[in-house]
Amino acid sequence: MTWTRTFGSTFGANLTSTVRAYTLSGWTISAILSPVFLFAGAWVTISFVAPGGSTHFADVSGYPSYVPYVILGVAFYGLASGALEDGGNAIYDEESNGTWELLSLAPFNRFVWMFAKTLASLLTSFIDFFAVLLLGGLLFHFAPTPHGLVVALAGIALTLVAWQGFGFVMAALGLVWKQPYAVAMIMSPILILLSGMVFPTSLLPSWLRPLSDAIPLTHGLQIVRDAVLLDKGFEALAGQFLWLAVTGAVFMVVGFASFSFMERRARWLGVLGRY
Repeated sequence: MTWTRTFGSTFGANLTSTVRAYTLSGWTISAILSPVFLFAGAWVTISFVAPGGSTHFADVSGYPSYVPYVILGVAFYGLASGALEDGGNAIYDEESNGTWELLSLAPFNRFVWMFAKTLASLLTSFIDFFAVLLLGGLLFHFAPTPHGLVVALAGIALTLVAWQGFGFVMAALGLVWKQPYAVAMIMSPILILLSGMVFPTSLLPSWLRPLSDAIPLTHGLQIVRDAVLLDKGFEALAGQFLWLAVTGAVFMVVGFASFSFMERRARWLGVLGRY
């Protein structure tokens, strides 16, 4: 019951504040326009610059067209950036408000609190995803089947949960290193590279592919692409769903262990507050 109250109150408060900030600021426009420019530039590159064009891309990747492929990759960028920014800011915001010192002494379940806090913020990524998908479909004339959309939604939901572990890691870093934005800026291009947002991971050097396979985002993105672009079902994607669940569980354990360790270290160093 205590865990339920912790999750419910934390999730509700942070979801309300996140939606309010999202709808009352210029972030909505920015979140939609930024991906538009990204996949428009990619479309120009593959159509007019890259040798072989769409035919070459289909041979390399197994997908019929590069434009829908990169639109889904850009839409998924919201999930990656959400974990980077919201995980790091989970503690930073409390420190800025002067409430973290009191929260750190309160007897509540840290895992439930962190999960609710970061998940509430990440739910706005659904808005970004569907905005980019709708706009891309209107501009470039593609749309998923109802069956493919159901499978894709399941993949997105599992990715949101699996990716929480990375948010825990970012929160852990923010406990001691008080610059979560700096960490996000460093990690963002690395995630774009390893997860295959703008090109097939098969083109990565062989020594980088194990790192790519270890990231839940890679498997979540492949599930969504296969469901939307190739209309694959749950049975055909069972292996990818399994890998997504396994990598997500590992990230969750490592992430929360890192958070617990960094909280103890912050207490020992006397840097629980913001400085």
